[in-house]
Amino acid sequence: MIHNINEYVEYLESVRKRTMQYVKATPSFTLEWKPAENKFSTGDLLRHLGSSQLMFLSILEQKGWTYPGHERSKGETIEEITHYLEACHVKFIKGLLILGNDLLTKKIPTMHGHEVSSWRIMMAFIEHEIHHRGQLSSYLQNNNVEPPQIFGLKIEQVKRL
Repeated sequence: MIHNINEYVEYLESVRKRTMQYVKATPSFTLEWKPAENKFSTGDLLRHLGSSQLMFLSILEQKGWTYPGHERSKGETIEEITHYLEACHVKFIKGLLILGNDLLTKKIPTMHGHEVSSWRIMMAFIEHEIHHRGQLSSYLQNNNVEPPQIFGLKIEQVKRL
């Protein structure tokens, strides 16, 4: 359970910082690559990370489950996509801070119509971000791009028992 919005934001910032390391490692030539025809391209995936912040903010503000999309108009180049990600993140953080600790006692309707504690939605957001960061890592590797090491080490560098 989350007890303080500022602590949540601090943790969220650390998660986003690591995600942005992957974004910065994403070469332009990978933006149109997809693992299959009906899957997100790398660019779609990156734009989705920004758009999902706007969606989760809308949910937490109790304005409903609305997704703004991940079209190319939100950013075609890695620079434009990075700008979109940063703008969405600023809006998300500002929105959370405005909602404040009162948010933590609220019940939020799910897409299926039942209510859950807001902190569950907030944790789902972080899980969503980490899921897509892992997906981005796979996309990079499929394009022969070495992804950043999340904590600075490869498993091969950890001492074996």
